[in-house]
Amino acid sequence: MLGLALIACATATLAAAPVPPKLVVLDVEITGDLGGAELAAEHQARLSLASTKLRQSLAHTDLYQLVDSTPAQSTIDELKSRYRYLHDCNGCDLDVGRQLGAEQTLVVWVNRVSALILSITFEIHDVATGQIVARKSFGFRGDNDTSWTRAIDYMVRDLGESAHVSDP
Repeated sequence: MLGLALIACATATLAAAPVPPKLVVLDVEITGDLGGAELAAEHQARLSLASTKLRQSLAHTDLYQLVDSTPAQSTIDELKSRYRYLHDCNGCDLDVGRQLGAEQTLVVWVNRVSALILSITFEIHDVATGQIVARKSFGFRGDNDTSWTRAIDYMVRDLGESAHVSDP
């Protein structure tokens, strides 16, 4: 009898587990001192690496249901042609989120002060309200693949720790 009660309790607990929000992750952007045209190709490759790493790392957590942004690529391209940065476009990321049926959008940007001093900032926006539900910035050192990858890892780890702190 005790065994059945434990199974019923465990089943009720599993059923009550919250469903992670649907999140669309936009590509990482770079701002600040870009170091000149000679670094443009290097930064583009690094942005692609960081965006891929971010999506892969988030997919390995139970924090979000990631929404593929590919079906909205034409909308994203059009927005990029109108706005320099999607993290600073008066909520245009919300249009992408709505188009994809996401509950939240994630915008991430690296501010390059110099080849040594950089920061990474993220904002998670609620698609229904447009409100920022999470925002944080981290400093890191070194404009290279290793430093950027470590910054993404730290950001994802911090998101996980923040989510577990706010769990009831």
